[in-house]
Amino acid sequence: MTTSPLDYLDQDGADEADYETPMRELYAYRDGDTWLDGIVTGVKPHAAADGGTLVQFDERLWVPAREVRESDHYIAVLLNPDSEVYAEVIQSFVDGKPKDVIRDVSIIGDGDNVGTEWHLLDEPATGTRVRYRYTGTAELPEPDEDATATV
Repeated sequence: MTTSPLDYLDQDGADEADYETPMRELYAYRDGDTWLDGIVTGVKPHAAADGGTLVQFDERLWVPAREVRESDHYIAVLLNPDSEVYAEVIQSFVDGKPKDVIRDVSIIGDGDNVGTEWHLLDEPATGTRVRYRYTGTAELPEPDEDATATV
C-alpha cells in the first residue's frame, strides 16, 4: 500500500502546527473507485474509528489521513501586476511540472473574446500552490471567415 503524504498527522508528537500544515492544500482522496481532488478544509486528530486523524475535503467529506494521496494537479495562484490574487485555479501538471504559461479566455460585452496571459514566476512552490503573474492580453486567433460562413 502506498503511504499517504499526511501520515505524519498520526505520528506521536504531532502538534497543532502539524495539523495546520495541510489546510487549504490540494490532495486526492478515493470516492468509491475514483480518485478525486479536493482542498483540505479541516483536520480532526484521533477522530477516526481506529484513533487516526480525519481530514476534511471541500468543507463536506471526512477521510482518514492515511487514505489521502498526492494530487496529479496543483493550484495556480494568478497574481495581478500589483501582486493581488486574481484567482486560484486547479491545473494539471505537464510532464510532471507546472505549466509555463496559463491563458484564459473570457467573453465580455456583446460576445467579444478577451484573452489574458499569466507566466510562471521563478520561485519555489508553496505547498501545492504555484504563483503566476499577469503579463497582458493573450493573442487570440482570428476566426477563419470561410470556416464560419453559413452555407
